[in-house]
Amino acid sequence: MSTTVMSADSHMDLIYLPPETFTSRMPPSWGDRAPHVVARDGRKLWVSGDDVLAPYGVYGPGVTGGRRGRILADAGFASGRETRPSSPAQRRADQERDGVEAEVIYGVIGISRGLFGAKGITDPELLTAVYHAYNEYIAEFSQTVPGRFFGLGCLPNHDAAVAAEEIRHCRGLGLPGAVFVPWSATMPVWHEMWEPVWAAAEASDLVVSFHVFEGGGTTVGYEVKGVRHPAAIGAWTVVAPMQMDEILASVILSGVCDRHPRLRLVLGESGIGWLPYMLERLDDTYEERLADDLKLPLPPSAYFRRQIYATFQKDAHGVRAMAQIAPDNVMWGSDYPHRDGTWPFSRKAIEEQFRGIDETIQRKMLWGNARRVYRLDG
Repeated sequence: MSTTVMSADSHMDLIYLPPETFTSRMPPSWGDRAPHVVARDGRKLWVSGDDVLAPYGVYGPGVTGGRRGRILADAGFASGRETRPSSPAQRRADQERDGVEAEVIYGVIGISRGLFGAKGITDPELLTAVYHAYNEYIAEFSQTVPGRFFGLGCLPNHDAAVAAEEIRHCRGLGLPGAVFVPWSATMPVWHEMWEPVWAAAEASDLVVSFHVFEGGGTTVGYEVKGVRHPAAIGAWTVVAPMQMDEILASVILSGVCDRHPRLRLVLGESGIGWLPYMLERLDDTYEERLADDLKLPLPPSAYFRRQIYATFQKDAHGVRAMAQIAPDNVMWGSDYPHRDGTWPFSRKAIEEQFRGIDETIQRKMLWGNARRVYRLDG
């Protein structure tokens, strides 16, 4: 396969950031509450005040488990010494090894909810300052290898005016999009309080993205009612992409897309195999039960095709279905450097799931759609 490939879903995690990322960009008044790295009991940890946020330089418990874990361990991701994702040269080398030309990079996912059982940052003002600093960092990082790295900003989710202001900050930094965490937000995305956010994103021509693994699970997860069980963790990992069904239905049925026709929304790492059913279900339910109350000018699926996009890593059934239904609305991503991803065998994964797919559609899903959605070609 000779198609140029872009990952629409890669990551820059807290655990791999340079230790001075926040302390060098946040006002001194935050003191030791600004996230920083300390050494404790022979380990390095990210902390904020007395709270441990995450390990430094290593994913944490279970990283070496399974086939993917062993691959990451062999590549140095589990050593606790290398921070390849935040090293421009090493990251670029990893992408060349994987046959990936460019990346859209999500960042510090989980910092508001905690990683590997650690406590997240729950103070809204502190989290806003942390996001503000991270957005400046990722904008600088994206310029280290122009045309290859396209970082996304992070948005506060406690106050619409504050989030809208951060959207404008992201736009000023040259970032093509920003991530909004819906599950821990003050109100769900269908609530009218978020209108300033959608309006600011539309006016700024900035993509708003949602991403899995920030919440949503109630009976499965890393810990449920104080109990950890590998089956519950595994079940959560399996079903997490479909957390996006609520977000998709909410932004369409609440009229967000209708009121903001130029707004572009992305479902990050959602997978796509469930979308055909969801779009059919949306249209049918709307026509049969909701039209009189909601009065949308277009069928729900039309809003999806016009302005909502989804990313996937391995989804052969979804590729075939969406190639027929909405080939302009899906984007492949490697999920580098996460255990759920395809690095360093992305080319093999792509070839297997795109076998028999028209080359024009392949180019859209592997390169063109991401460039168009994020306005990366001018």
